[in-house]
Amino acid sequence: MFTAVKTVYSKYATFSGRASRAEFWYFFLFTLIAGAALSAIDATFASAFSIANILPNLAVAVRRLHDTNRSGKLIIALILAEVLLFVFIGVSFVAGIAGALGGDSSVATGGGIGVLLGVLLFLVLTVYSIYLMAKRGDAGPNRYGDPA
Repeated sequence: MFTAVKTVYSKYATFSGRASRAEFWYFFLFTLIAGAALSAIDATFASAFSIANILPNLAVAVRRLHDTNRSGKLIIALILAEVLLFVFIGVSFVAGIAGALGGDSSVATGGGIGVLLGVLLFLVLTVYSIYLMAKRGDAGPNRYGDPA
């Protein structure tokens, strides 16, 4: 685990090359545990840790996609899609509440359906993202280099 974390930090903002599943998932586990521990101590420490790890998390995710012979641009598309879905869910929620408070049941129902649809699509994207990161990498060299 420590080797994977050391590798990711040594390639802090390196978006080229490949990252193995172990490298990605051990770093994910490290950031999860360290973030939780820092949250228990102080929210400011946890926030600083999260901000400091944005680039290494993106870099290792891009290298992980490269290991499966996919472009790193896919991670940006997934993040953008999830942000847009989050906004859609928020707007649907507000519209549903406004409709319910205003006595317009069709607006309230539409807002509720929008929230459910948005959450479902968000979950589908999340499962797809996990699949991409868990997928076995190419055994031999690919267009992004030799296996990690």
